Amino acid sequence: MVLPTETLKSLLPQDIPWWKPDYTIFFGAFYLAVTAVGIGLLYVAYRTYRDMKKHK
Repeated sequence: MVLPTETLKSLLPQDIPWWKPDYTIFFGAFYLAVTAVGIGLLYVAYRTYRDMKKHK
């Protein structure tokens, strides 16, 4: 449990106090952005692999 004077010890989802609205909004947007970047990187890796295979 996070006390008002404490800071977060970790950014892992199980360590975040999701019942506080400010944490929920900030980390919800943060994980959404991280997910979007991850999906973009996977898409670029797939397209690169596909193009390399096609131009063998």
